[in-house]
Amino acid sequence: MLTSFDELMCHQLPATMDHLHTDNPEWTERIYISLYNVAEKDMVVGCGVGQYPNKNVQDGFATVWHLGKQYNFRASRTLRPLVDKVKIGPLSIEVLEGLRSFRMVLADNPSGISFDIVWTATMNPHEEEHDFRQSNGRVVQDISRFDQAGRARGVLSIPGKRVTLNENDWWGHRDRSWGTRRPLRTDISDKQRTTFAPFLFSWSVAQFRDFTLHWRFVERGAGHYSYFSGELVRPFDQPADPGFILEKTQQDFRWDAAGPVQTLRGGDIELFFKNGERRQVSFVTHPARWHLKGGGYGGYRGWYHGDSRGQYYSEHEVWDLSDPVVLREASTLSDHLIEWRCGDEIGFGIMEYGVGPGYYKYKDIQHLPTF
Repeated sequence: MLTSFDELMCHQLPATMDHLHTDNPEWTERIYISLYNVAEKDMVVGCGVGQYPNKNVQDGFATVWHLGKQYNFRASRTLRPLVDKVKIGPLSIEVLEGLRSFRMVLADNPSGISFDIVWTATMNPHEEEHDFRQSNGRVVQDISRFDQAGRARGVLSIPGKRVTLNENDWWGHRDRSWGTRRPLRTDISDKQRTTFAPFLFSWSVAQFRDFTLHWRFVERGAGHYSYFSGELVRPFDQPADPGFILEKTQQDFRWDAAGPVQTLRGGDIELFFKNGERRQVSFVTHPARWHLKGGGYGGYRGWYHGDSRGQYYSEHEVWDLSDPVVLREASTLSDHLIEWRCGDEIGFGIMEYGVGPGYYKYKDIQHLPTF
């Protein structure tokens, strides 16, 4: 099927751009965005879209955490024939300049959340190491991804509040990925829930004035990683320095063991780079923390990413995260707002994290949900 994508000089198959090299239903292309108010530290916004060509589905979400409540909107549509439109009902994302800026819009809808926001990169993108994994001879993960830090401007509304975003106060990052993705099933009602081996997972963005630190790793034991990627990147108009590829980390995290989900309070991380340099980073967390299950990650009450919901479908709810029952269902996986310190410099960003049962450290929080 021809689309406007077929005008571009980027074909890699003797087929139209709506076709893939594989018929694997788990092949996914995804846009992920997280924004946070670093002045008031009282709000985090999450937004994303997933496209599943072999399932004929495009779905997406928008969430806002504000003062202990999380407002969630999720939507899905049949992908074809509008393969070349990133738009699901009121939610749309438009690239304005490649690797530089985009616009995200959530028009009026029954959830009460709406926004019109332009995100602009402040830093070079970090191209992550390719994530390839096999299980019993079968490819279960084959993903390319890049991350990038930036700032946001625009307007945002939730029930009872309207906010104007400016680039001094609203920082954020985006994650762009494509490939075959291993399904994550953490819905508490699912009898086939994902089980986790011992590990420490950390995905972090630490944005400072003149550089940003990126890392994503799965550490199985002291210094032993099943996946590792990281880099110190410079502002958008400066050349990349391959010496600042991250080679390893050493970390000591401090936790709140009270539950009902795994919760970081702070910690220290030492970063070791290819050129021999090191950076010592410490951090404290702030209450602002949007839980990814509100966007459908891991499944929510029977609906998983990529499930067909018909021509168009949407749903929404508000979570009061002061209720431990609600928080436990929201689970651990989240973008937790973090204040970073590196030397005399202060930065902001997020960390996603989780500790699997049997990991050699942090035993006092391993009874709590991993993701």
